[in-house]
Amino acid sequence: MSGTSILAYIILTLSIGYVFAYPTFNEISALMDEKDKYESSLNTVAEIENKKNELLTKFNQISAADRKSIDTVLPNSLDFVKLISQIDAVAARHGVKIDNISSKEMDSSVGESIAEAEPPRPYRSSLIGFSFDGSYEQFNSFMGDLEKSLRVLDVRAVKINAKDKGLNSYSVEFEVYWLKSS
Repeated sequence: MSGTSILAYIILTLSIGYVFAYPTFNEISALMDEKDKYESSLNTVAEIENKKNELLTKFNQISAADRKSIDTVLPNSLDFVKLISQIDAVAARHGVKIDNISSKEMDSSVGESIAEAEPPRPYRSSLIGFSFDGSYEQFNSFMGDLEKSLRVLDVRAVKINAKDKGLNSYSVEFEVYWLKSS
């Protein structure tokens, strides 16, 4: 065999090898890139898991009394009966009897058009209203105690109708908040 034919066989062998091996090298390269992405994702998941465990450890260190206070400030449901019971207990301390209780859940996404609708909020709210009769001093001390309570209450409206003998009729409306259930 001559040197030219050996060279031709070598070139032919390399060409055939290249034709069959090159696509495989591209696939291997693509698979290596995909492997790197998966490893990066696994690392991210591991970091998230570590952060979750750290936060869970911190959460478990919160005392039961502090958890109860947090649940009072930011409850996970309206619990209308419990809320009204608590308000009635505060009112009773001031010699006030509440009546005409009402509740209306607020919808944050309401608007005249889609463009005016608000983005979704992580919490929900409701308007609570009630009325009572009493003196201004009773009203003032009752509202002061509601203001100092742990539960977040935003007073939206107060209406006062004067009556005789130093008594007035009060109508109060406020907004309460709670976390959305997932």
